[in-house]
Amino acid sequence: MNFKYIISALLLTFLSVDAFSSIVTAEKHFDDFRQILAKGEPAGEAFSILQEAYKEYVKTMRESSPGSEPYKKAKMALKEIFPYLRQGAYFYAKENDQDMVLRFASDYIDLSLIPGMVEEQLQVTPGYSVLAHLASTNIYNRGDYQNALLYFQAYLSSGDVRNREMAFEGLARSYYELRNYDNAIYIASQGLASYPENWNMLIVGIESCERTGNDERMEPMLDMALKIQPEHKTLLEYKGKMLERKKRFKEASDIFVTLYGLNDSSLDYACHLAFDWYNAALELCRNNPSSPEGLELLKKAIPLFETIFANTQYAVNVGRALGVCYSLTGKKDKLKETNAALTALRVAEVKEGEIPFVETHYLPSVNLTPAKEELADNDRFLSDVDIDIPVGTSKRPDTYVVVIGNEDYKYFSDVDYAKRDGEVFAEYCRKTLGVPEDNVRERYDATLSEIREPLRYLAEKTKMNPGELDIVFYYAGHGVPDVSNGTAHILPTDASGTDFESCLELDRLYSMLNEMPAKSVTVFLDACFSGATRGNEMLFKERFVEYEVEDVVTKGDMVVFAATSGNQTAMGYDEKKHGFFTYYLLKNLKDSKGEISLGELSDRLKRDVDNKAFDKKNKHQTPTVKTSPALGDSWRERKL
Repeated sequence: MNFKYIISALLLTFLSVDAFSSIVTAEKHFDDFRQILAKGEPAGEAFSILQEAYKEYVKTMRESSPGSEPYKKAKMALKEIFPYLRQGAYFYAKENDQDMVLRFASDYIDLSLIPGMVEEQLQVTPGYSVLAHLASTNIYNRGDYQNALLYFQAYLSSGDVRNREMAFEGLARSYYELRNYDNAIYIASQGLASYPENWNMLIVGIESCERTGNDERMEPMLDMALKIQPEHKTLLEYKGKMLERKKRFKEASDIFVTLYGLNDSSLDYACHLAFDWYNAALELCRNNPSSPEGLELLKKAIPLFETIFANTQYAVNVGRALGVCYSLTGKKDKLKETNAALTALRVAEVKEGEIPFVETHYLPSVNLTPAKEELADNDRFLSDVDIDIPVGTSKRPDTYVVVIGNEDYKYFSDVDYAKRDGEVFAEYCRKTLGVPEDNVRERYDATLSEIREPLRYLAEKTKMNPGELDIVFYYAGHGVPDVSNGTAHILPTDASGTDFESCLELDRLYSMLNEMPAKSVTVFLDACFSGATRGNEMLFKERFVEYEVEDVVTKGDMVVFAATSGNQTAMGYDEKKHGFFTYYLLKNLKDSKGEISLGELSDRLKRDVDNKAFDKKNKHQTPTVKTSPALGDSWRERKL
């Protein structure tokens, strides 16, 4: 009988069963390791047993009270094991077994970081920095950025300078990959103080600043990077737009002069250059309307604005800027022509001598549906939400929008204003909410496959960026019930309405959206699923009463705004040429410039839509909001 283990058991009777088992197992493995080494048996077997002892001793330390007998025994044993772990890494390096090299190197570094071992200063031992560098780079290359952080930090703590630059770069990149941009900026700044020409570190720092809006930290990094590559277009764009945000318009114009010279066919560069000259001039002319420098800048901007306005004739902001340029430089005839164009666009004229605030939107703000004599009556009318769409200050590069507007149906009555609803909502997404053009997908009079196609795109896009993207889905059109089972369906424009396989079940839509690993999903449905149209007739002539479909339960992080409650009808607001629901959705976005919480939006929609529908149609239409029970009330603070 082995009396050693009996004595250990007696000493540990006060421990938990797990701690007791760990210390006994650890001592046995470590004893076996020593015996194997003494006999000269294969090192591979010995190091395998050593690793088991290491794991059990670590477990004992973590589960025992500091200062207790088992804790002290485990700590003492681990200090003895520490150099053997390094030998194990070297052994497997000779065997060319990279996985085992990494395992022993990681254990070696981990041991130095365990609470209770940190004060032993193990990182100053020979070979520590070599294994820390090996572990950090290998684990980073495997995409395990969270653990790579620990090993890069361990290397830097060793005091070794041979791979210090690479460690700073890897640490900054790991934080960036984990989307911890503030720490990425801090580490990049620290590293660049010693290595100012490290291109990768510069790019990590600049991109992190761009994502967080940290212009103060970004400017010196941009200056360092542009010394290395003075004609790097992306970096020049970043600097130009940063200077615009800081209202340093004259400096920004110098940047865009360079960019426009590199690509004089770019509408983007032309707009930024013209508006930078224009904004710089306004600040000078505000103090002195006859400022020679200001008037000279306006004259330089005029040819660019004229070219842009000629090619983008519905660009309200360009037209108004051009009018101001003409006004302040004394070109009265040109001002008169421009004001006539602005009147046709249903926007205010430029008053002679007017000096407006600076322009903050640097691309053409296009009036979506300008008045034209040749348009049909329904299209000629512009409601208050269709014009002067506000340009928000927020940018949402991680928001993706799908808009479906189904108006012209093959087998059923048309849905009045559904296309206009979708088009104007999409424009608010781009202008007011700051969603990039490429992130907005619009489909009108869509078939089932045309509805599914952008949803499949979102599914793939969210998989590529899990937990990072916000999704908005908008639908205006017919909804249809399946009375046999009480389910609700979105009706494609070519569907018969009796073959429900050709429709998109609402529950299926929600499932598709829920399955996407998105940060959030917001749905707007300007449709009803009761069998009624936006008018007063029934979608199916044989169904004389409206049918209440089974309620669909949402899951996950989804918030659904629906135009109606129960068996109500989603109706059109004829005077505004929109659905009641969409009109007040757009109006609230306009009045708030997009800065409205979903909770406040919900409250206003319920109040405004129901009141106006009852006034105009003598019928109730009460919008509803459906959310997952797991969200509680947290959704109310969210913004689009």
